[in-house]
Amino acid sequence: MKVRVNDKITAEVKITQTTVCPERENCGSGTAYYTIDYLINGVCIHSATTGAIYGSPNPIAMLDRFFTVSEYHYQDIASPDPMPTGDEAKNRKLGRGTSGGRPAWWEEKGKTHRQAIIEAVAQIVKE
Repeated sequence: MKVRVNDKITAEVKITQTTVCPERENCGSGTAYYTIDYLINGVCIHSATTGAIYGSPNPIAMLDRFFTVSEYHYQDIASPDPMPTGDEAKNRKLGRGTSGGRPAWWEEKGKTHRQAIIEAVAQIVKE
């Protein structure tokens, strides 16, 4: 199956059932978990996972679902990005600590699977 991501991008879809729930009580609201891979020229450029669902996943509806992305700002480099404070930090999900042993701060943002695919396609180099 192929899906239209936007006017310029069409992706092939591969759906894989990753887990079957043996009992409804163990999975909550469904009977299985799935992975939806979006491929361009046979290469997976984005993967989305479902929670426990009944029936088959809808790869078109999944395009507009949000997931969380953490953007890291490492502080052990020359001229590191300062962590937002005050009004600049309001209504933002910020964290501070280490990432991979490196001092960093990060921001958690929501992104749709559609946007992630568009950003991934923009990184493909056509020769």
